[in-house]
Amino acid sequence: MKEVKEGFFLLNPLEALPEILGKILFYQGVGGRIVEAESYLGEEDPGSFAYRGRKGLKRDALYRPPGSLFLYRIHGHILLNIIFLPEGQPGALLIRALEPTRGLDAMKERRGIQDIRKLCAGPGRLTRALGLEISLDGSFLNRGPVKLLEGGLRPGEEVEYSGRIGIKRGRDLPYRAYIKNSPYISRRGDSNP
Repeated sequence: MKEVKEGFFLLNPLEALPEILGKILFYQGVGGRIVEAESYLGEEDPGSFAYRGRKGLKRDALYRPPGSLFLYRIHGHILLNIIFLPEGQPGALLIRALEPTRGLDAMKERRGIQDIRKLCAGPGRLTRALGLEISLDGSFLNRGPVKLLEGGLRPGEEVEYSGRIGIKRGRDLPYRAYIKNSPYISRRGDSNP
């Protein structure tokens, strides 16, 4: 499979949201298909770190060059975001869930569970299963060890939208997309990321 072209990361995060579903995310031979993501649109988006402007480490990260990774820790979990839009324009996609396809034994060991449906069903679970470390923050997709490969929806798969999960402001906006009926997406009310 081919790596995603860098031009993809110049898209507006809302435009990129359905397009990232089905693409393949790998880190050191472990990964799978993206089945759920959320978009964050910058200074006008009440759910975004950049909502109040460019002040603070998390906010500044959203202004990085497109295709760079923004990893941060929250509630003891590391979350993975991909920066979109030209540098200086804040926008990102939070990768919320994967369908695990490679490195299942490593994922099971890291997570301490056997149910593959729950290995990467949530942003914290996903990063733990892949072994992503906070030290990867600021690195670039496909220029470093984290790869995003071309892929798409399978025949019969459909994209659904909903409000975002786990935030207080802007959660009612339909900025979360997922593959309908995928058994690998995160669930509302599931407090164990």
